[in-house]
Order: sequence, then structure tokens, then C-alpha cells
Amino acid sequence: MRRLLAAVLFLFVGPAFGQSLEIGKTLKGTLGPDSKVNYSLEVAEKYFVYGYVDQLSVDVVVRVLDPSGKEVLKNDDPSRGPEPFQFSPKVTGKYTVEVTSFEGAEGDYSILLVTSEPKAKDPKKLVNQLMTPFSSKNGPGVSISVLKNGKVVLAKGYGMSNLTYSVPMTENSGMSIASVSKQFTGMAIMLLVNEGKLSLDDDVRKHMPELKDFGTPVTIRNMLNHTSGYREILNFLPMAGWKFTDVMDTDEPIHVIQRQTSLQNAPGAEYNYNNTTFMLLARLVERVSGQSWTEYMTERVFKPLKMTSTTVKTTQGQVIPGSSQGYASRKGGGYDYVTDFASAYGASGVNSTALDMTKWMLNYSNMTVGGKPAIEAITTSGILTSGDSTNYGLGLGVRKWRGQQLYTHTGGETSHRTFFGYLPEIQSGIFISSNHPGYGNAMWTDIAGAFFGEFLEPEKEEVVAEKEFALKPTPAQMEAIAGRYQFVGAPLQIVYSIEDGKMYAQATAQPRFEVTATSDSTFTFVGVAASVTFHYEKDGSVKRATHLQGQSSPMEKIPADPITPERLAQYEGTYYNVELETSYTLKIVDGKLMAHHRWYKPFAFTHTSKESFAGGMWFVASIEFDRDPSGAVSGFSAGNGRTRGVWFQRQ
Repeated sequence: MRRLLAAVLFLFVGPAFGQSLEIGKTLKGTLGPDSKVNYSLEVAEKYFVYGYVDQLSVDVVVRVLDPSGKEVLKNDDPSRGPEPFQFSPKVTGKYTVEVTSFEGAEGDYSILLVTSEPKAKDPKKLVNQLMTPFSSKNGPGVSISVLKNGKVVLAKGYGMSNLTYSVPMTENSGMSIASVSKQFTGMAIMLLVNEGKLSLDDDVRKHMPELKDFGTPVTIRNMLNHTSGYREILNFLPMAGWKFTDVMDTDEPIHVIQRQTSLQNAPGAEYNYNNTTFMLLARLVERVSGQSWTEYMTERVFKPLKMTSTTVKTTQGQVIPGSSQGYASRKGGGYDYVTDFASAYGASGVNSTALDMTKWMLNYSNMTVGGKPAIEAITTSGILTSGDSTNYGLGLGVRKWRGQQLYTHTGGETSHRTFFGYLPEIQSGIFISSNHPGYGNAMWTDIAGAFFGEFLEPEKEEVVAEKEFALKPTPAQMEAIAGRYQFVGAPLQIVYSIEDGKMYAQATAQPRFEVTATSDSTFTFVGVAASVTFHYEKDGSVKRATHLQGQSSPMEKIPADPITPERLAQYEGTYYNVELETSYTLKIVDGKLMAHHRWYKPFAFTHTSKESFAGGMWFVASIEFDRDPSGAVSGFSAGNGRTRGVWFQRQ
């Protein structure tokens, strides 16, 4: 493999440089389904670079490559409006900004380099630089607080909290913190544990007997550390046509578990991030305490910590004074306001301010609420039955970062994005929350390095992201990736294969190497300084890949196992799922197997291998057909990331 990779470097050149970007000069462009446009800029190390691609009539993907061709940034967030690129180079040289269309879209865009300047050394000035994209009086913003050695050293707002009424964002603006709320649910449970009203090792059915008995206990601890085996509701319900803008009944999480046919994994055996369990736990707290979720959290958690600007959102349309409005980019420019998903309280729902969240951070050190037993339980990583650590406690990520213990969580809803991180050994932390659709959580590391650098070990390139967002390829995605790939313009091939759930790469006449997933589309070679990025098509299949080792080398997948029209016709029919009480009808249209559902436009299922197909909609990532003893198709099993094994019986 090492000899092959050296040959790849010899045969291929780096990315082709296109037009040069100049500060303040807008360049316009047009993208077709397969087009790619490169822009270049000379940048010195330790500079701050910010610009954006305005998606006028096309959804784009923006990548930044360093002088060696290594990807340093990839953005694909809002489908319209500004798609930012923001980075600080580690080496001086010519960088490439690559613009491609998302899923073969066509249309126009413009690109603007806003600034390229020396990176500020003063921490507060650095934050001002990093917040440049969110500082407009005509756009949504960010609220941030920094705690150092137990004291607030920065609390500030950027941009706007409400565009309709021109309300600026401040450190006192209410922010919907989404899944960052889960640690509060963990505390709510631990307060009841402290009082002897329940135990972490209780079977949840002791308190909610209407939940289905699967023949093995699902404990409260399993529910808090994402190892229950229950369906993930926010992946599951969309298979039936539910949308995040739809109102969800308070008891829906209970109904989902009542209808679930079997657990997705044995309790405690697998970490699988799960919102269903936290929604159920909030309902459990209401039952055991005899109070509403709002009353309980206010009296038992927020008031004792003097978090006077913090509350919980439990109903759609609930008015929270001082709360920021969330926004999405509008096609053609500007913004539309959007609402957060209120029915998920317990998994989400806390609305707090940057200043109030510093009070919550300090509770991990002073233990005012919960005491030592609760804090230790929440901040202790779960252990799977295999003995592996999950790096997740009871509603909170727990891991080491640059030599420091880190308690952390991220959150994302339809309109708000939030980062929470606390370093208990130095009583320091960062809270960042935004109502801007283009905001990402990556900047926290720069901010932490600037404020807490003297306490941190030298920076190392992180491979594993937080559990909530460390998306790994699903089994269906692994199947879609597997196959033989040809390097474009050279007689070199690599076969990617799956064995015992692991991916391996083997070049012609070379030994086999294991490759490790770093996201749902990227892998690194074990023992070799190389990586590969696989490019999903709109239908979920994989036809292209990019090999990265010092520079970028494109590859094309060699088709295998072609499916005949006669075989494709065997899958036509109507399929019904009893859990969701919904059905899909599969028909061949223009040679494609199209799925029809009453709430969605028809979409294609594309053959990937054997009896496996990839779906063309985000809510159904894959299906696997099964046959009865006679060989006739009996149904298919559908999966979508956190939810899998949803059986649709052929009618």
C-alpha cells in the first residue's frame, strides 16, 4: 500500500487553481450538476480568513484545501443565503476554496472574501474576529460567555436577536439550547434519586408500566446514557410523514415504545444517541414529583442557582420574554423566522442566557444543586456491557481535551445552534449559542485555546468528535461505499470491503489495510498517512471518491452486481409497517424503483448491492429486502441512522 500511495503522489497533481480571491471583490459563478470551481488565495500562517458563498439560486458545498491539498474545512449548512468559509491557516501558502453543487443542483452563486488579516492575540479581540459573520445589524447573531477561574471574563452578544423589531443580541438574550438541555434532565432525575424516590437501576416500567415489556429491563440509567435500545423518535416518525414543524402530542414518545416490535439492541450493549428516552424521563419526573416539568425545573434547579432568566419551553407558541427568534435563510436572500421544536422537552426545551449558563457551569464545581452524588453520577462515563466507555454520562459528554477533563454537549434545532463546554479542573468554560442558520460549533476550540492556553497541553488534531454529532456510516452506507474504485487517469485500483462491521482497503497486489471512519463519509488509513472521502449521490449511492495523501486524487467506482429490469420488478408492491401505521408503494417508473407515500413526493430507491437499496430522502437512508422460502419478496427492513430494523411487510 505504501508503494501504491507513493505512486499516486507521483501521478497526480494538486487541485487546479482558478481565479484569485481579493478582499472586498465579489466574483460571480454558475454551477452545473457535475461542475466544480476553484478559487485561490495566498495566506500566511496564523491569519484569520473569512468569506462566504452567496447561494443565489443553487445549494453549494464549500471546501477549503491547504497548499498540500488536504481538506481543512467543509461547509454545507443552509441551502440558501451565505455559506461561510472561515479558517486560520497553520502553514503559509496558496489555499484553494472549492465550490461544488449539492446533489447535482444547478444555478448561480457569488463568492466574496471579506477579510484576511493577522489572527488577534488578545482573546477578546479574537472572539470579535470569529464573530465577524454574525455581527451584522441586518442578520441573526450569537450570544457568548466565557468563564475563567470561576469568574466571567467575557459575556457579549453579536448581531440581532430579533430582526422584525431590530432587537440586538446580548448576553441576556434567551436562547433555545436544544440538546444541551439533556444535562438538566440528568440533574432532575438525580434529585429524585437523592430523595430515594427512584434508582438509576430501576426498570423504567416500575414508574411507567404502560411502556412495552421487551423481556429484559430497560433501566433509567440506560435511558440517560443512550443505551436503551428504544427507537429514536426524531428519526422514526418522519418515516410516516411527520415533520419537525408538526405539533407532537405529549404522549407520543410513550406510543412509539408501545408499538415498537423489539429493542434495537440489548440494554447497555450499544451507545445510540436517543431523544425518545429523555422525553420519556421528563414525563417520569412529572409523575414521581407531582409537579409539571416547568414547576419542577424552576423550583428545584433554576431558582437555587439564581438562573432567573432560564425556563423551559413545553408547548409550541409559548412566549418567553427576552428570547431570541430563530431564522432560516430565504431563497433569493434574507431570512424567514422559524420556530423551535417545543414537544421534545426533556430532550430539549431549556431556554437560557449566556450569563445564566455560567451559573450552571459553576454548579459542577460548587455542587449547590444535587450535591456530590448527583454531580459525580452525571459526569461519569457510561460503560457498555463490552467494557467500552461511551464518553457520555447522564445527559452530558465527558472526555479529555488537551489534558483537561471536559464536560460538554452541543445542541441543534430548527433555528438555534449551541455549544457548552466546562473544564472543571480549572473552573473555566465556554457557552455559545446562535440563531443564525450559518453558525457552526467548530470555533470553540480557538476560543478555548486563546483564553485557557496556559492550562492546556499542546494541540493535537482531534479525530473523534462529540458523540451527538460524530456521525458514523450506517450499515447501509457502508454497503453503498463498498466496491472497486479506479483512480482517474491512472491504472490503479483500490477495493473497499466490509468484514465484521469494519471497512478495509486493498490495492492491486498490495496488502489489506483497515480504514477507520471519522464521519459518515470519511475514513483514515490505519498506519498510513492517507484518507479517503466518499461522495454520496442524491439517492444515497456512492459512485465517486477522493483519495487524500498530500494531495487530492479523484476515483470512480466500477459498477458491480448490475440489477436487471426483471429482478427490479420483483420488488414492486405495497409495504406496510404496523409500528408507524403507514405504507409505501414501490413502482418502476422510467427504469427506477420509485417509492410513493401520501405525504411525500415520489423518490427513488437505488440498488447498492445484493438486496440492499439506498433511499433518496433523508428520512429513509436504506432498505434491505427479504424473501420467503419460495424466493418471493416478503418485505423490507428500513433504517435511518439512529433508527433501524423498521419492518415493512409486503401486502
